[in-house]
Amino acid sequence: MPAADPAAAAIRAWLDHLRVERGASPHTIEAYGRDVRAVFAALPPAERAAGPDGVTRAGLMRWMAGERAAARAPASVSRRLAAFRSFLRFTRSLRPLDADPTVGLPSGRRGRRLPKVLSERAVDALLAAEGPRDPAHPLALRDRALVEALYATGARVSEACGWRLDDVRLADGVVRCVGKGRKERWVPISEPASAAIRAWLERGRPALVRGGDDHLFLSRGGAALDRHRVFRLLRARAAVAGVSGPRSPHVLRHSFATHLLSGGADLRAVQEMLGHADVTTTEIYTHVDRERLKGVHRRFHPRG
Repeated sequence: MPAADPAAAAIRAWLDHLRVERGASPHTIEAYGRDVRAVFAALPPAERAAGPDGVTRAGLMRWMAGERAAARAPASVSRRLAAFRSFLRFTRSLRPLDADPTVGLPSGRRGRRLPKVLSERAVDALLAAEGPRDPAHPLALRDRALVEALYATGARVSEACGWRLDDVRLADGVVRCVGKGRKERWVPISEPASAAIRAWLERGRPALVRGGDDHLFLSRGGAALDRHRVFRLLRARAAVAGVSGPRSPHVLRHSFATHLLSGGADLRAVQEMLGHADVTTTEIYTHVDRERLKGVHRRFHPRG
């Protein structure tokens, strides 16, 4: 959008508010900005030109119709509408606007989609997989430590990429995660993950570090590891392990939570480890396990 566009100026002010006042992460800010700009781009030209003051219910209904015609996932439509509502709410807090055009709009969501998880056997195969490099190669040591740590802690990929050396306390068996809203939590880390991190710190990281960077996980060039590289290395490792289906860092987070609850872990404890503000967000993992139990029942019960 042009710099003079009132919508662009309002979006920038909202994103600045999220960053400074709410402590939102760069990834969250980027995603929110993308969602709100996508809604504006689909509005009639006159509404786009007028910025937040020109948005109408009819224009938003037109946007939603376009989303349905494009077969956009209901969850994506719901997410974009929620971001746009938040944007308008912020704008209304700065100056009076007409009635909120989002009131009464259908969310587009059709129930809660259960998260995709890997079986414990699939996770074991993923952790045991060896890449094309010698297992003693610094990058091989890094990859093993990273995958072990992601599954052991349920950390978001952005949290793991942001870990500093002093965030990991192997002697105490914990790691510090900084989640949404810059909220900190300490999460226990398993002995296999601790051993893998220790091997990386002793025999891998010293070969890659440049200029005193204190990030835990480093790239080949010695910079902090970025999330896109983590996605690529997980897909490559899953291919070697013969693991099909979803293969993203977030799937390891979902699997971490599901496997804990399947083993009898307390829901509140899992909530704390995941960094969820509301326990209802964590409860979806109990539904995942319930679906697994229903599948076992259907398969083996005489009247299943």
